[in-house]
Amino acid sequence: MLIEPDKFRKVLILIFSGLFLILAIQVRFNLLFMHVLDDGAELAVRHLLPQTVQSWVSLAGICNHYWLAALFTVGLACLLYWVNYKIAMGWLLVTQLLALFVAAVVTVLLQLQWHNGVHLGPMVPDLLSSWWLQILAVLFVIFLPRLMTQLKWRLVVQGCIILFWCLLALARMQQNHLSLSSELGALLFGYFWWQLSEQQYRKHAKHWREVLKIDTSI
Repeated sequence: MLIEPDKFRKVLILIFSGLFLILAIQVRFNLLFMHVLDDGAELAVRHLLPQTVQSWVSLAGICNHYWLAALFTVGLACLLYWVNYKIAMGWLLVTQLLALFVAAVVTVLLQLQWHNGVHLGPMVPDLLSSWWLQILAVLFVIFLPRLMTQLKWRLVVQGCIILFWCLLALARMQQNHLSLSSELGALLFGYFWWQLSEQQYRKHAKHWREVLKIDTSI
C-alpha cells in the first residue's frame, strides 16, 4: 500500500526529530561515541582532504556568512511575493526566524556548562548550516520543479544542491572550528524543521487564502 505524502512527511518528522534527540543526548552528556566521531572528523577535515575536494570546500566557504544567508532569504521572499505566493512569503520569513531562535535555544540547553565559570560550547545545531539547508530546500521543492521539467536534469541539479550543502558544512568545520556533531545537528534539525513547516503550511494555507483573499490564483 502506498504511503500518502502527508503520512510520509509525518514519518520523516518523527524519524529526524528522534535522530536529533539521540544526537542531543550524546552532546549534552559528553558521551564517548560522539567524542570519537568529532575527533575523527576533525582530523579528516583538517589534514586528510584531497586537494581537489579542498578547493571545492574553499569555494563553498564563500557562503559562510550570515549576511549572505539573510540576503538569500530576502531574495526568496521577494521572489515568492512576485509570483503571487504572498502567504508562502510570510510563512518563509516567520519560520526562518523561528528556526534560528529555536536552534539558538537548543544550543544553550545543550552546550551551556560550568567550567571555572559559565561556558557556552560550539553551536549544536550549527545555525548557519541549518539556515542554508532550509533556503536550499525552498529552491529544491518550490522552484526547481517549475524551472526544469526534465527529470534527468532536475536530479542533476538536486545532486549539486546536496553536494553544495555538504561542502558548506565542511567549510564551517574548517573555518569556524565546528565539530561534526554541530553539522549533523544542522542536518537533522534543519530537515526536521523544514518538513514540519511545510506540513503546517499545507495544513493552514488554504484557510488563510480564504480569510485574506490573496493567492487565490494558486
